[in-house]
Amino acid sequence: MTQRSWQSLLLAGLLVVGLAPLAAQGAPCRLLVDTALAKRGEALFSSRACVGCHSIGKGKRVGPDLAGVTATRDLDWLRRWLKNPTAMLATDSLAKALLKQNNNVPMPMLRLADDEVEALIHYIARESGKACVR
Repeated sequence: MTQRSWQSLLLAGLLVVGLAPLAAQGAPCRLLVDTALAKRGEALFSSRACVGCHSIGKGKRVGPDLAGVTATRDLDWLRRWLKNPTAMLATDSLAKALLKQNNNVPMPMLRLADDEVEALIHYIARESGKACVR
């Protein structure tokens, strides 16, 4: 049996027993976390009161738990959402569905600059433990 065949067989076995996350560890990172940006994002998460509505890995609050959101949502969608949630709620079907899931409590307009949006995304990714760190 070739090495490729063994790898395929191993991957299939991991999927069967529910260990797909272990198999995916060799996959390229979706977001390479910049530690300086993540540190700035941490400060923003507190100063902009994100922590009042969201946790990262500690369960739902007024808003959803953000753990893993950088892996499950398109990063450009997240950028648009953080930049202008009001516009997204008016036009985006996913944003509307999330609003319903969260008791119709809308995300406030935080007036974030582009670099602040990036910092928050890097912080959330770092805290989620789902990204590589550089």
